[in-house]
Amino acid sequence: MKLKHLLASSILCLALTPLAYAEQSSALALSVGAFDALDDDTAAEFGLEYRFAPMASFYNIIPVVGFTANSDGGYWTHTGIRYDFHLSDNWVLTPNFAASLYEDGGGKDLGYALEFRSGLELAYKLNDNSHLGLGIYHLSNASIADKNPGEESIIFSYSFSPELFK
Repeated sequence: MKLKHLLASSILCLALTPLAYAEQSSALALSVGAFDALDDDTAAEFGLEYRFAPMASFYNIIPVVGFTANSDGGYWTHTGIRYDFHLSDNWVLTPNFAASLYEDGGGKDLGYALEFRSGLELAYKLNDNSHLGLGIYHLSNASIADKNPGEESIIFSYSFSPELFK
């Protein structure tokens, strides 16, 4: 997949993401971790994700779009959903699911450009506008291709809302 395809897919991901209510807070998340963490050939992973405000009219589902790259030259863009389960005032457990467009870039061949990401994050609320989280997710093509090795990533994330800088 060339850069123009990645740009086109990113624009498509943004266009397909539902609009959220403006009165609720959105967030930007930065992540770092290990790509293919359960394998011997682990690579570093870096990500950026925009988390829209929860959609009050749709069970507080949180739409997301993001971009991730690894140290093997692989990169992917995703669009999906999250849902926050508040375990206490400070702890949040968040399952998430996304469709991704993947390019291996010389790294692990996952068998197909369309991949699906499913994961779970446990985050600690630092203040009203930021969280520190630990997550794990699985990236695979769900056997829509002949080859489907999949991979697991373990990531640390820091998310913050624009109100943090006011």
